[in-house]
Amino acid sequence: MSILPFRRDGVLARHPFAGQMLAMVLLMAAALPVQLHAQVAGGSRPAAARLEEVRLEKPRLEAVREDRSARFALRWSAAVTTEAEHNGRELVLRFSRPLGDVALDTVPERLQSWVDNILYGYDSVALVLASDVEATVLPEPGGVTVALARKPAARPAPQAVAADRAAERRIGYFRALAMMEEGEARPARKLLRGLLAQNPDDAQSTALLAQAEERLGRWREALLAYDGALKLTPDEPSLVEGKARVLHENADRLRLDVDWQRVRNAETQRITRAGGVQEIGGSTRFTWSFERRDVDIGAARRADGRLEAFHDARSRLDVGLVHDWPELQRSSLTFYAAPRTLGAGYTHAWRSEEAETRAGFALKEPNFAFLEGIIGAGRRDRLFVQHEERLSSRWALALGAGWNRYGLAGSADLARSATVEGSLRYTLNTEGPLTSVAYVLDAEYVGRRKERLDALGQIYVPLPAATREVHAVQLNIEDHITDYVRYAAQVGYAYDRRGQSGPQGAVSLAWEPAENLEVGLRASHARSTARGSASAVDSVGGFLVWRY
Repeated sequence: MSILPFRRDGVLARHPFAGQMLAMVLLMAAALPVQLHAQVAGGSRPAAARLEEVRLEKPRLEAVREDRSARFALRWSAAVTTEAEHNGRELVLRFSRPLGDVALDTVPERLQSWVDNILYGYDSVALVLASDVEATVLPEPGGVTVALARKPAARPAPQAVAADRAAERRIGYFRALAMMEEGEARPARKLLRGLLAQNPDDAQSTALLAQAEERLGRWREALLAYDGALKLTPDEPSLVEGKARVLHENADRLRLDVDWQRVRNAETQRITRAGGVQEIGGSTRFTWSFERRDVDIGAARRADGRLEAFHDARSRLDVGLVHDWPELQRSSLTFYAAPRTLGAGYTHAWRSEEAETRAGFALKEPNFAFLEGIIGAGRRDRLFVQHEERLSSRWALALGAGWNRYGLAGSADLARSATVEGSLRYTLNTEGPLTSVAYVLDAEYVGRRKERLDALGQIYVPLPAATREVHAVQLNIEDHITDYVRYAAQVGYAYDRRGQSGPQGAVSLAWEPAENLEVGLRASHARSTARGSASAVDSVGGFLVWRY
């Protein structure tokens, strides 16, 4: 209803109640400010104030990190519109409401390794994600949730993969080479085997593995590695030389030794030995040795005390099996046979990169160290332990100890003794002539020796074992004259604290006229102090070795 009606012609028409109505309107208008003032004074807020309060409401923050995922969320109690924009590692979120004073600065710490940094303003947030993180934005009516996950690893190009593997193998090879130079052959062997499992055609690692196996005494494995390396690099001189060296030292072979020995003021002996080594499979070798001694002496003591001439020969036969175990151990079982004597012995050896320890025993081993033992079927029972170790590139140490019981046919216990042996060697020169100087200890302490009465009632010793304690200093030199001719020489002086002292020396010359044939000559001078007479012993002889 129009309060103030207009005429059609635009002239205001007068109404009977127009004055009263106008007065009422003016009165209400005058009272309105007073009413509004009374409402404010009574605690009621205007609508504009309530709207501003809603716009400044602080959202709830959620930042949760788990093992394989994380999430970031902002939520209001009222409806919010969210806009998201990705720009590389940066995720920008814009909201239709202000952020207020929510603690966004704690997000990088709470989402460590997922979010590197956070930037924020009035109504916007920028998350700087870690390089391997991807984000999924999930808008909600009252805010937004950002799900974080690790990016799947990018598959490198085949060329890059091959290059990385080649670089890793190269690094592994140099690590193994450094181990070998430091004397750590066992870990180097393990590393090289791992490298070759990945790439069997790695010629350098195969060649280095051959050297590691050789250094560890695993000569069969060394030969296989040398053969593999030669297939990859045919006719490589270092590989040909390495394989030839292993074959030279470990190949099946036959050996013949002939020596003439003269003990001053005593007997003359002609000693012939023949022996061989044959691989029979399963890391086992068969060994044999036959020895014959022709003895000539004008007067020799017999077991009953008689002195008679002796012009006869005595022989002994040794046969054995030698087995190499996988972990650098070796077992040797030997059987002995001689006139009126049968015996056996066992030795076990433990090896490492720098040392070898042996322990064993022998029962009724034929003993030709004494003339009386040659004539009267001498035998020895023995327990022993020995240790050899390379202390450094120049120093080497050897130690040993044993217990012995000597006897003759029909009398197993005629003398007992303890032996101590050792040497300390220093290499003076490793290039050119290999030169070394050594201190050598050879001691035997006889604790019991039986005496008997002969037919005339005189006391005699059926087996003249004697105490000795020999300290010797030796100088050793060896070298090749040509590629196939080598020599070795030793000179020194032996001091026996319990007997006589004197010089000693030996010289040998070896020639290889063919690849599998070696012949040589030798001569020596020493003192046979074990006999108790300190008699000088001169010996000359030769040998022949055929490898096949």
